[in-house]
Amino acid sequence: MAKYCNPLTEKVLVSTDTKQALMSIKEPGERYGDVIARVLQDRKRQDFIAHLDRIADEGEFVPLDSDPEYAALKKERRRESKHRQAGTAVH
Repeated sequence: MAKYCNPLTEKVLVSTDTKQALMSIKEPGERYGDVIARVLQDRKRQDFIAHLDRIADEGEFVPLDSDPEYAALKKERRRESKHRQAGTAVH
């Protein structure tokens, strides 16, 4: 059964080459609309990842170690880990 069960609303005309390309990636039980929806979802995911990559490459970041809140969380995490290793309760 198809993953994308939205009601059919439109006919889309495609070239023979496009139809063959869609057929080649069509999974059992999928309609062409399902294939197109899946391709669009994949494209959105790729665009989002590219956006995050741009931010990582071009963004200005503050080191976490200079943040007092992060330092406190890190210290607490180390304390909990130490107690877990020793088998004692954390209070």
